[in-house]
Amino acid sequence: MKLDNRWVKAEGNLNELPIIIHSRENWQDLAAGGAFPICIQIAWNSESRDDSNAFPSQQELQKIEVFHHQLQLHIEDSGNAIVAMVITHDGINQWVIYSDDIEQFKADLANLVAPEQGFPIEIVADEDPDWQTFKKVYQVIQ
Repeated sequence: MKLDNRWVKAEGNLNELPIIIHSRENWQDLAAGGAFPICIQIAWNSESRDDSNAFPSQQELQKIEVFHHQLQLHIEDSGNAIVAMVITHDGINQWVIYSDDIEQFKADLANLVAPEQGFPIEIVADEDPDWQTFKKVYQVIQ
């Protein structure tokens, strides 16, 4: 499936801290097709935060942007996964990704150019053929 790169941005507050959520504009088409039944969540817990908004510091945001760009390029190029949503809140950047092949996802992730100490990320994956993880967040921001 050919993906467009159009995103919708929602901003608000959660627990008195700002939150920004970016989601794919055409997510309904992707979810309805049933082609991506595995939900993978990647969390980057920032080492340094901006005291004014609890978002990652500008220096760390630059690293996160490099990671995001590589992540989207490598996993979507293979056609087996898509970055569906990105959430930034309380020093954490979280990517919600849907895939049809966890082993290919791991191989694509291994191809990212990482700093010597690696990326400070945690990854979890679950079966989610109906995109419930995505839909729960999406419904809140409507």
